[in-house]
Amino acid sequence: MNIPRSNLVPTALATCLALSVCSTAVQGETVVQGWTSEEREAMYFGTQGSRLIPRSWIEALELEDGTPFVDLDHLTSYGLLPPPDDAPTTYPIGMAIDQQADRNLGATKLRWYKGQGNRDNTAEPWVGLNCTACHTGSYEVDDKLVIVDGAPSMFDYQSFVAALDTAMDGTLNDPVRWDRFVRKVLAGKNTPANEAMLKTAFSSLLDWEMKADAMNENDRYYDGRVLDYGYGRVDAIGHIFNKVVMFNGGTEVEGNPANAPVSYPFLWNMWKQKKVQWNGSVENSRIKIGGGSIEYGALGRNTGEVLGVFGDIVITPKSDGILSALSGYESSVNVRNLDRIEHLLKKLEPPKWPDAFPPIDVTLAQKGKTLFQQNCANNCHLTPDMQQAGQPTERMLPFLTTPPKELTDIWMACNAFVYNGPTGPMKGTKDLQGNPMGDTAPVFNMLGTAVKGALLDKKGDIVKEAVGTIFGFERLPQVDFAPGIFDPRSGERETCLTTEGVEILAYKARPLDGIWATAPYLHNGSVASLYELLLPAEERKKQFWVGNRAFDTTEVGYVDAEPANGQAFLLKTHDDSGTIIEGNGNQGHEYGAGGFSDEDRMAIVEYLKSL
Repeated sequence: MNIPRSNLVPTALATCLALSVCSTAVQGETVVQGWTSEEREAMYFGTQGSRLIPRSWIEALELEDGTPFVDLDHLTSYGLLPPPDDAPTTYPIGMAIDQQADRNLGATKLRWYKGQGNRDNTAEPWVGLNCTACHTGSYEVDDKLVIVDGAPSMFDYQSFVAALDTAMDGTLNDPVRWDRFVRKVLAGKNTPANEAMLKTAFSSLLDWEMKADAMNENDRYYDGRVLDYGYGRVDAIGHIFNKVVMFNGGTEVEGNPANAPVSYPFLWNMWKQKKVQWNGSVENSRIKIGGGSIEYGALGRNTGEVLGVFGDIVITPKSDGILSALSGYESSVNVRNLDRIEHLLKKLEPPKWPDAFPPIDVTLAQKGKTLFQQNCANNCHLTPDMQQAGQPTERMLPFLTTPPKELTDIWMACNAFVYNGPTGPMKGTKDLQGNPMGDTAPVFNMLGTAVKGALLDKKGDIVKEAVGTIFGFERLPQVDFAPGIFDPRSGERETCLTTEGVEILAYKARPLDGIWATAPYLHNGSVASLYELLLPAEERKKQFWVGNRAFDTTEVGYVDAEPANGQAFLLKTHDDSGTIIEGNGNQGHEYGAGGFSDEDRMAIVEYLKSL
């Protein structure tokens, strides 16, 4: 089987184990941002309904050399952070256990022994991901590590998934490894019938994941190579869209290439924005109830996220009757935890420049503040004193009205607009605009329909959360500790740069509070530091290393050096001929930067440290 990037896994792990550095020195200063330790633990390990693999399977899974897949040094080699010392789990931050009734689910309704339960307290627990896997940052200066909640992580999602698929495929096709796996999973239940059930279930999950891999890789090539994301980036929109196509029964060739990786956005003050996602494709919306609110816009956004990272949903045809329209789609999405997570995120404060770092030069920062207000704040990035209560804190910059020189890589927003797919059981169902869908439809519309259906099915849970809100109850998320020259995209490029009246063909200029903790920069992580972002585009680095937690407090970004621990990825923005690599482009966003002196740039950087 062709599994992407599998050749990187043994090398990274071998280096990591040899040096014993992947999970050491990770417990450092956690920046105070408004969460209690109990709230932080609930965020780190609360389930959102993601079901990646049964817990007993991942615990029994081995790498080719016999190392357990869940070995902490192995898991952290993909940029995940080890759990805090007092955590009630050995899994990294962002790996959560999900135990729920699965009798009405689809791809994850697997049975591997007779008598297996299917209710909330009897179903087999699964392991999945939650938002903190991608949104917990770490920065090392002078052997001091700083943890920032809600910041972009260095998680290499693409390599992690490839490694899991490689381990599953290798286990299934190696009789010795398979025998060890079966004995561990079926401990006490080893019968020929159960062993056959396990093989069928295991093959089913592997086939499902391999289908997702194939969809994501459809034509995702640049100069003959798959576009690798590296540490700290993922094409979330591409992955979510392809999962929707899969849930609708689409074939491998009907997927769309996931070729527009972006940095994980930071989460603090998201609730103050009207539009979220890099292209503003989702709106924050809430209903005031009693002393609180239901964050239904965030529920929709995060439901889509869960479906993209191993959530499960069963899409069924809808008739014209009102009962059918209100029945929704069965899914694994845990909407009660999603709502609780959003309430916790409203408490999350932007990180202050840590005391463990060299102090800010106050005089230089004051000069930088003046320069920033003159050149950056009025048209794009609102400073804290310019923000008004109840008003959006972001500004949308449409492609159509952005000077061509200032446009950066367009593909995340463009793909969201141009990608289509087969509707399958959604055919005839009305999209969110009330239009019946035909044989094919924009995947963006199908995603909206899937999210709406998932939330309709969970309306009882939403009501339960609303009841608590009326009386001002605040609950933490539940944590389960259950036992070339030719440009094939030229037409799409022209469409995205010339179409009028489409809100998602834009990128968002958001406030820069805590921006120091969000390197690398631009929406796709193609610029190494804040200092480089203030250079003319042609002077920015055309390649740099990511995966290193060593932090440069002067230019503000991760140190551009190949880490000794093997956690390294060379991000290239241009190929060897100097041509921009689509998806990785670092062009644009100059806005007169060429007119700054070097002292001006350092002054602005110093000011941005203080936000």
